[in-house]
This record gives sequence, C-alpha cells and structure tokens, in this order.
Amino acid sequence: MGKLYRNLCIVLALIVFFAWQTYPPGEKLRLGKDLAGGVTLIYQVEIGQDEDAKKVISDTIKILKERVDPDGLLEIAMVSQGRDRIEISMPLPREEVKDLKAKFEDELRRLGRTTLTRARIAELESLKGDERSKRISELAEGNAKRKELLNKLVAQHDEAALLRSEIEKAKTANAPVSEIDVLVDKAGEAELKVEETTKAALATVLPPAEIRQALNLSDRKRSIEDASGQRIELPSAREHALSRIRESYPDAKDQLDAVLEAYAKYAKKRTTLDDPQDLIRMLQGAGVLSFRITVDPGHLPDEAQVREELREKGPRGAKPRETMWARINQIDGWYHNEPELRFLESNPAEFFRTRNYVVEEYQGQYYMLVWDVKGSRLTKADGDWGVSRAQEGRDPRGVPAIDFVMDARGATKLGELTKNHVKERMAVLLDDEVYTAPTLNSAISKSGQITGEFSSAERQYIIRVLAAGSLQAKLSPEPISVSSVGPELGADNLEKGFKAGVVSLVVVSAFMVVYYFGAGLVAVLALFANATLVLGALSMNHAAFSMPGIAAIILTFGMAVDSNVLVYERIREEILRGADTKTAVRIGFDKAFSSIFDGNVTNLIVCVVLAYTGTAEIRGFAITMGIGVVSTLFCALIFSRILFGILLGLGWKRVNMLPLAWPGLQRALTPNVDWLRLRPLFFAFSATYVVIGLGLVFFQGNDMLDNEFRGGTAVTLEFKPKSPGSEEHVTLTRPEVQNRIAQIGQNAPVDSPLRELLNAEVLPIDPEKDGVTSWRFAVKTISTKSDQILEAIVDSFTDVMEQQPALKFAGSASDFADAPVHRIFTGDLGSNIGETLPQGKNVGDSIGGVAIVLNDITPPIPLATLQSRLEATRGSPDFADTLSRKRAVIATSPDVSALTSAVVVVADENLKVFDNEEKWKDQLAGREWKLVEAALTEAQTPASVVIFSPAIAESFRAQAIVATTLSFALISIYIWFRFKSMRFSVAALIALVHDVVVVVSCLALSQVLYRHSSTEPIAQSLGLLPFRIDLNMIAALLTIAGYSLNDTIVIMDRIRETKGKSAEADYDMINTAVNHTLSRTVITGGTTLFSCIALYVLGGEGMRAFAFALTVGLLVGTYSSVGVAAPLVWSGKRRKADEQVQPVPGTALVTR
Repeated sequence: MGKLYRNLCIVLALIVFFAWQTYPPGEKLRLGKDLAGGVTLIYQVEIGQDEDAKKVISDTIKILKERVDPDGLLEIAMVSQGRDRIEISMPLPREEVKDLKAKFEDELRRLGRTTLTRARIAELESLKGDERSKRISELAEGNAKRKELLNKLVAQHDEAALLRSEIEKAKTANAPVSEIDVLVDKAGEAELKVEETTKAALATVLPPAEIRQALNLSDRKRSIEDASGQRIELPSAREHALSRIRESYPDAKDQLDAVLEAYAKYAKKRTTLDDPQDLIRMLQGAGVLSFRITVDPGHLPDEAQVREELREKGPRGAKPRETMWARINQIDGWYHNEPELRFLESNPAEFFRTRNYVVEEYQGQYYMLVWDVKGSRLTKADGDWGVSRAQEGRDPRGVPAIDFVMDARGATKLGELTKNHVKERMAVLLDDEVYTAPTLNSAISKSGQITGEFSSAERQYIIRVLAAGSLQAKLSPEPISVSSVGPELGADNLEKGFKAGVVSLVVVSAFMVVYYFGAGLVAVLALFANATLVLGALSMNHAAFSMPGIAAIILTFGMAVDSNVLVYERIREEILRGADTKTAVRIGFDKAFSSIFDGNVTNLIVCVVLAYTGTAEIRGFAITMGIGVVSTLFCALIFSRILFGILLGLGWKRVNMLPLAWPGLQRALTPNVDWLRLRPLFFAFSATYVVIGLGLVFFQGNDMLDNEFRGGTAVTLEFKPKSPGSEEHVTLTRPEVQNRIAQIGQNAPVDSPLRELLNAEVLPIDPEKDGVTSWRFAVKTISTKSDQILEAIVDSFTDVMEQQPALKFAGSASDFADAPVHRIFTGDLGSNIGETLPQGKNVGDSIGGVAIVLNDITPPIPLATLQSRLEATRGSPDFADTLSRKRAVIATSPDVSALTSAVVVVADENLKVFDNEEKWKDQLAGREWKLVEAALTEAQTPASVVIFSPAIAESFRAQAIVATTLSFALISIYIWFRFKSMRFSVAALIALVHDVVVVVSCLALSQVLYRHSSTEPIAQSLGLLPFRIDLNMIAALLTIAGYSLNDTIVIMDRIRETKGKSAEADYDMINTAVNHTLSRTVITGGTTLFSCIALYVLGGEGMRAFAFALTVGLLVGTYSSVGVAAPLVWSGKRRKADEQVQPVPGTALVTR
C-alpha cells in the first residue's frame, strides 16, 4: 500500500501541476478565432512590376507561417487579397483582456487629445481674443503651470510678431541700417524666448508614441560588474526609457503614472498573442540577413555633416552618400561593466569612436554608419544567396548565441567580401538592424555567429526567421487596416454548442456511474484527469483552443472512455470465470493493455506524421491529438490502476456492474451471432454505397470544397448613421444578416452564382459585447462573380445602407494641370492655398506635401462621411500604394455635419516638393488628385468587395498525400509487426479508407438533397445543410480515421488473442472475437454517438457540419469494424468440429 500511496502522490502532483497551468481557465485557455472571434490585419506587399504576384504572395505567406506559427498552435490564418495584399487573422483576446486593453488605450488617447505639438501651438498663436483664451484653457486641461506657460508663450509670440512688423515698416521707410539692426536683435531675442517657452510647455505633456515605444521595449533586467568587480543589477531597457521620460517631462508625473497603472493591469492578465501588437512586431521585417563593412571614424571627409544630418532628420531623412545608418538592435551587448555603461550614456559618439565605429544617438536609439557600395557589403542586391541552417550556439565567452551556415553561393560571396577587409569590422544585420559587428581576423565564408544579450525566446525567434528564409517582398511597416470580427461559428451558435457539450458530459458521466457503479466513478475521475492533462499541456504551449482542437479532444475522450470500458469488460469476464475481485482487476488490466496500447499507438503514428509532414493548419490538430493519446495511456494504464489498487487495499470486496446485478442484461450482451455468414451481404452493401458515394463526390467536384480551399468573394457592409452626421450607426445581429443573405440564395435560380449565398459565412466586424451585433459585417462566399454578389447584397440591405451620391466641387471637372492642388511650403494652411481661413490651420508636419482644396461641395457632406469615402478609396487595390502616407482632412467651413469646403492634406517623407518637384507632381500630387476624383466625383456604395485566395496553400494537397501515404505505410508496418500478419494491416487500412469515403460521400449527399426542390424538404426536416469541406471538416475526418483505427484494433486484438499461436484466424475465431467485443462496441460507440447527436441537434448551424461528420463517422466506423475489417481478417479456413470454442459456464459466449 505504501508504494501505491507514493505513486498516487506523484500522479496527483502531476495532475495538480497541469491544473495550475489552466487556472484560471478564463485567463490561461485561449480560444481560437472560430470560437472567440479574431483580429484581422491587412498588409500591403511590395511587388515589382516584372514579378509573378501570385508566386510572391504564396511564398511570402509560406515563410510568414513558418516564422510566426510553425506548429499551427496559435491559429494564425493568412490569405491573399487581390494582387498585393495579405489578410492575417489571429484569435481575439478574452473579454477581460480586451476591457483592460481598452482602458490602457483610453489613457493614451487622453494624452493624445491634449498633447501639445508645435502644430497646435502654431494654431494657438494664430488665434485672437476670446477664441485664443478658450483654446488655452482646453490645452491646459486644468494644469496651472501649462496654462501659465501658454499665456506667456502667446504674449511672447505677439511681441516677436510686432517686432517683425516693425522691421518690415523700417525697411519700407528706408530707416538707417543701425536702427534696423537693433530691431533685428530684439526680434531674435524675442524668438529665442518663444522657443524656450515652447519647449517648457511641450515638456508638460507626455507624447503617447514615446510611451508606447518605451512599453514595447524588453522588461528583462541584466547585471554587470561595477568598478570594484561586484555584480550590480541594471534597469531593463523599458525601465531605462521610462526613467528618461520622467526626467524629460517632470510636470507630467500624474499622467504617466495613470498610463503605467492601466498598462500594468493589462499586462498582468494578457498572455502570448493576446494583443495584435505582438503579432505586428513578429511580422515586422523581411528576415533578410546581410553583411556590411563598418565605416571607420575619420574615414569620411564629411563625417561631421553626416552625423549632424542624422541628429536633425533622423535615419529616414538622412541619406549619406555611399553609406547608410543602421540601427543597433540591442545596445546591451556593447558594454560589459558599469564604467563602460556610464561612458556610453555620457558620450555615445566618443564611446564608439574609441572602438573604431561611427555611431550616433537619435531619440534614444543608436545608429551605426556602414558602407552601402559593392565590395563592402553582401546583400540580396548582390546576388542570389541564403542561409542553409541556423541553430543555437555559444560565443567565446560561453554566452548563448545564434550560429548560422551559409549555402554554397552565400559561402563563396561571403568569402570574397571578408578576404578584402581583414582587420576591419563587419556588421551582421538582420532586416537592416545591426546585431553584431566583430573585427575580421581572417576571411570567413561558410558559417557565422550572431551574438547579443538575447532571451531564449528572442534567440528562438531569430533562428526561426533565418531558417524560414527571407521574404521575397516586404510587408508594409504597419498593417493598413486592423479590425476585429465575431466568432466564425457565431456567438449564438457557440452558446448552443456549449450547452450541448455540458449535456453530453453529464449524461455520459451519469451512464458510466449507473452502468459500472463504483468503477464508473473511477472512469469519470480518470476522464477529468485526462482533460486536465490535455488542457494544461495546451495552456503551457499557449495554443489556441479551436474546433480542430475540440475534434482532437473529442477523439481523446472517446478513446479514454473506450479504454476504461475495455478494462471493465475484461474484469467482468474474469468475474464470470470465477476469479476473485483482486485477481479479476489485475487480469482485466493486463489483458486490456494490448488493445489500449495498440489502438493509441496507431493514432500516435498518424499524429507524429502529420506534425512533421502536414501543413501548419493540420499540425495543430496533430499536436493536440498527440498530447491526448499520451494522456489517455497515462490515465487508463496508470492513474486508474492506482485508484483500483488503493480501493482494493481499503477493503473494496466486489467490483459490481449493472450486467452482473441484472442477469437479463448479461444475457442480452452475450450474443452468438454468425457474423461471417453475413460477409457477402456486408461486402455487397459496402461496395454499393461506396461506389454510389464516390459517384456523388465526383459529380459535386469542387463544390465539395469550402472557400478555405477555393478562395472566393468577400463583401464588407457598412450600415448608415442613425441620423445625418451621427457617429452612431444602425446595427443588426449576425442571424439577421445571415437570414437576409440566405434569402438571396434561396430566391436565386439553381444555376445562379447567387445560390452560393445559401452557405455564405457572415462575420460581424468590431461587434458589440454580445459578439453578434454590429454596424459592419463581412460576407464570404465561394462564388467569384463579385459584381453580381455585391449588387444583390446591396439591394437586400437598401433600408439600412446609405447610398452616397457623386459630389461636385470647384475644379472637380478639371484636369490635373488646372486642379485646385497646392504645394505646402509653410506651416500655415491659408498661406499655402491662398485663402484667409476663419481659424488658424497649421500643417507644419506636412511641409513638402500637397493640399487639395474642396470648395463649394455639392451636396454638402458630413466630415466623417467625407473621410470615410476617401479612406475607402485609398484602401482599394487601385490606390493601395498610398496607404502609408500621412493624411488629414481639414474642415474649412463651420458646420462639420454639412461641409461645403475642406482641404485634403497629404505628405510623403520620400516625395517632398523641394526635393524633386517633377516626382512630387507625378507620384504624390497627381496620384492624390486621381484618388480624390475617384472617391468623390462618382456615386459610392458603403460596401466593398475583394476576391480572396484559398486560405489553404497549394502545397496542402501534396503534403496531405505524403502524410497519408507515410501514415498508411507506418501503420501497416506496426500492425504487421504486432499481429504477425499483413492481412491485419490490409483489413485495418481498408476499413479506415472505407469510413472516410463514406463520410465524404454523405457530405456530397447533403448538398444534393438540399439543392433539389424535390428533396429539399427532406434535408430541412433532418437539419441538413449543404455541408462543405473546410479545415474543421478535415479535423472531423481525421477524428473519424482515429476512431475507426481504434475500433478496428480492439476487435483485431481479440482475434489475435483467440487465435493464439495459430498461423491464421479461422471462421469461429472471427465470430467469437466479434461477439466478445460487441458489448464494448455498443457502450463506447453509444456514449460517443450520443455526444455527437446532442451537438448536431442542440449545437446550432455553425457546428452542424462538424457534428454531422462525426455522427456519420461513428456509425459507419462501428459498422466497418464488424462488417468490413473483421471479415477481411478471416483466412478462409473453418475450425474442425472437435476444436470448437467452448463458452464459459453460465453464458452463451463470454463477452468483453
């Protein structure tokens, strides 16, 4: 008993550990986007005119998936949209996390609303009288010091303006030069005072961008040696940045504390990828490795000028000749003790000059000057080369680093670069960021190392990036749009599905207790322990809990119940043979071991193959299923046995069960059916419906596949404001929109593309808290007739959608040469467009850009509508290249609910009018004028349409074939090895294929029944829909395959046992084995089937396809084990009369 208690303590400790990983489940278990909704990011992809866009997008998606979610556990989906966009979606965070994130963002927005910028100060200075006083009060927001500084600032500004005016008057009056010089000196002094006060006022307000940047930095501390050699702990990069902010903005302490408090609450509750910003950071950069020789101090004649340019314009604005500034990824690795750190902080340029680098600081970041000429670099522009392998290593100090090995071309090119620069320093860059810059002691070629103070997670990410390969095309630095969508299955359907699951769990648990009494309670405890282990493992891997995951867990639970039933039926058999309770339990576990082990191992083989050869979409299912297989073996063979051992030790005298207590039931569960006599009937029946089913599948063809495999059309709907100019919109629920969409398909002719709307996917965008209500919806369908689909949907929603008329404005019919397009040379908008505006409008941050004047707008339009029309057009494929530009719409008429005049201001860092006016005209001003024309001079519908590509890569089919072939081969070898006959392998595989084919055939049948008027009532009465194959269905088919294998293995194991040492299984052996296992088949199949039927009936339409496939699969899987696999194992021989199997006394045949 002592040993049992010790083992129980170990097992309970393990279960408690995994339970702790899932507590509280609301925080630790992440739901997938099909269950909880998701966040969708749209990225622009830079593709050259001569490149194959389809291939570039496909390769980019493949590499991004390998980089971000190689195991498919985070449930990140990527599809192409049009020629040059990628839609990336991730699961939505929990409601609590969303609320905390919203509060944090509100605090940041509060800063943004009151943040003083030079533009707002310039606007303030242009105001007069009461209007100026009112604006000062608004900007001060109760801060007495800020208000005092702003009042002082405007007074100084007025004084400076007066002095400038006096200078102009003196010049006009030809005053003496000495008099003018005095005025100029006074004006200069006044401007200096204005600048000093401006800086003081700006220091009272925190810039949100700077805080966000600081919070995105690492919070990992490091320790170094001080001057005496003692280890001291340094603040993290985040703490250091926040400390600098506190020093720079001493009067904003309360504001900063409020933001940090909100962030701390949010950070405490969030987990991996709870924030789209996490995914955005992971997607940044193309993963491009490059090598550049660094510039030595004093080598450039204009080094001082190059440094000054960086300090003034930043890395994007500074464009030194033949060189480039590259940001140092982590500064931590460049100093090793406190004196070096203090040296770096006090004088960064000199710190690096003593180490033969040219480095300058800009906004808290450090930039190194490197060569950008052939012969001193190795980049993608210098030929086709790459990295063949990347792995963890150690630098000379023993610190973890990243080792990489070049491919053949890369090794040659790196050798050519380094041999010409021995004794110089070479920077190793990833996405143009310097990770290390060692001195070249000799030429290198084949391999290299990236060093730095990286965490384990950071090292693994860099290794994944290098191993996955560099992107052929760059993503836009930030997503061009971010939106959240409701659950793909519908929040309404999820609630029904959850209730169905609870009902199933309660009924199955109750059945086990009623049927097996105390042993049933042990089975229920084992089932909950199994669930704890699986969910704990998923939580530890930060995996998203999605429908494929549920499929894997359903199979896990089904096999867990089956494992207990196998043991209990064996125990019952031994009790009927007269064994005492302790012996019956021991023999029951021993005899059930092979069935449980073989059934689970064959499934584990499939999991391993899928994990290594499958796509990311299937890999997540495989890993979840693999975890389930291991936990099932553990709970069935170890946990349950320990519990039985302790209960027997405590005096449990009899393991009773319902069949033992009720002899009538015992007799009913001990049939003596001649199953092989029905073999011709079974084979004829199976062959007939398999052939008919395959005919249905081929007849339906691609119609069997959902949009995840085929692509299709996505329409985005936006409903009208509740009243003109209102920010509140008309809302509908997902079922209401779904019904309208389905009605379009219902009323369409059978051969119309609109018929596909019957099975359209409807997702609320940025839904309200109920998850189903919104004023924006996305409708996805497999039809690619986008114009017809859009027109039909818009017609169906005319009562809630606002048609936007074509607008006219002064110059709207003009060519670009005569268009109201103006250069922006100064910060005052009125000066640029030649108008006196009623209020000062400052555009100082758009100098060098373009201003497009919209006067006499007819009919008048709300400012929000004007902005949305421009943004919708900018987001269209024709103008997607303009999305990264800085833009604003400035109202110049007083009533923003009915604008008659406005100015569109656009700026591009790379297209400034004073850099290259012709380029500015062609690529900025002309392009923006075309955009304004397209957005405003044509009637618009608040609905957009895009053609999207399949979510499943084209390689899915090839990888699926490889995975299937390899799985079948390994399963065949394993069964052959375990059962000593290829006949068993062939029988198991034929039954498996048979089951999957039948389920797919039934999906095709559901489409045929639903889409023909004569059979549609039958389909509707059965709850059938035109079910299609998507990722959830693939998961269901894999689940059915696993169940089929397990069911077949159980019967074949009893055949092997009955066969004993005989070379082959004869007629009576097969019948005996099937009869002995029938009670187990009925119990396991019945309990699992009940759960699937409950999900089908109660779970809502969103889960019906999944539940339908599982229900059919369980029925046909149970049948095929008896009617297909078992007869195929028969050798064709019959047993002699004197060798007939004798039943156990008191029974017809001993059941299992």
